[in-house]
Amino acid sequence: MPLLRNAARLASSSLRAAAPMSTRPCVRSLSLPASRGFVTRSLPRMGHNLEDHYDFAEFMCKMHSPLGEYLIWAVIFSTFLVTFGPLLHSNYYFTGRFLPKDQGNSQLCDDSW
Repeated sequence: MPLLRNAARLASSSLRAAAPMSTRPCVRSLSLPASRGFVTRSLPRMGHNLEDHYDFAEFMCKMHSPLGEYLIWAVIFSTFLVTFGPLLHSNYYFTGRFLPKDQGNSQLCDDSW
């Protein structure tokens, strides 16, 4: 009997000592960084544009490299050039001017029907 009494007393004292530790909220020290490995990833942030404004402060303050923006503008101007370049060139080849004159002569005549 004394063996069971001592075991119960030890078990209850260890539970009482462990209870405040388990009910206390777990606070991670800010000085210790989270462990990261090769395949770990951050949790996705499902937010709105206001959060993106603060998350991408370097982009909003133009602290990034402008190469990407230059690339986008180059694509826009090359689209214009690829579309209208051949049209202007064919005008110059056949008529001697890139753009026709307003109210100019054309090869279509009213009496040609």
